Amino acid sequence: MEGSIANLPIVPLESRESIEQRIARELRQLIGAGHLAEGTQLVGRDLALRFGVSQTPVRAGLSELARDGFVVFGPTGRAFVRRLTREDFEEIYYARYGLEGLAARLGAAVAGSAEVDRMAEILVSLRKAADDRDVEAYLDGRWRFYGTCYRASGRTRLVAEVERLYRRSERYNRLVLSTPERFRESLGRYEDFYVACVASDGALAERIVQESLRWAVESVAATLPSESGE
Repeated sequence: MEGSIANLPIVPLESRESIEQRIARELRQLIGAGHLAEGTQLVGRDLALRFGVSQTPVRAGLSELARDGFVVFGPTGRAFVRRLTREDFEEIYYARYGLEGLAARLGAAVAGSAEVDRMAEILVSLRKAADDRDVEAYLDGRWRFYGTCYRASGRTRLVAEVERLYRRSERYNRLVLSTPERFRESLGRYEDFYVACVASDGALAERIVQESLRWAVESVAATLPSESGE
């Protein structure tokens, strides 16, 4: 049929990760974990040498990181790790407030025994990570825990956007967990969320997630520098 997509000469996309995506992923992890501090210059030539590639995929990877808010390009085209600021923190967390709240409401309402059992397993590892003050394990478990619920909704586009925002907020998440008291309070909110999922109470799950994000903003935002220098 004329105009049918079946007749278009579209080449199937490769399922494996491209070089550009691998570079962006690895740099994102280094920045998120704090191994590349804010303000660090990312020199394309040096990165190309470290990755064993040309500068072309490095530039593409840095452009992807700029779109995701991890990197900023200066007036001369040089790339730097983006500064942590109050405005950036608030904008990311309140974007999560709406989208993650929706994912929690939809997912908790339909999460079945398989999802709930999986969340219970992850909750055990979260408790241990909290006891050990293991931020790396805790943040990794945190997404696996909530993501299990969110994916139950079947809203793949929504969950992908929520995960993108979560990954973008990783450096700020570490600030939220910078004291033992915050660690304990954070874990308590996971316990409450699990109970909401067991009860299939989407409204309660949404409220718990949103209260947690609001608590994070109230705990940390004022400690960050403003982009205006105030």
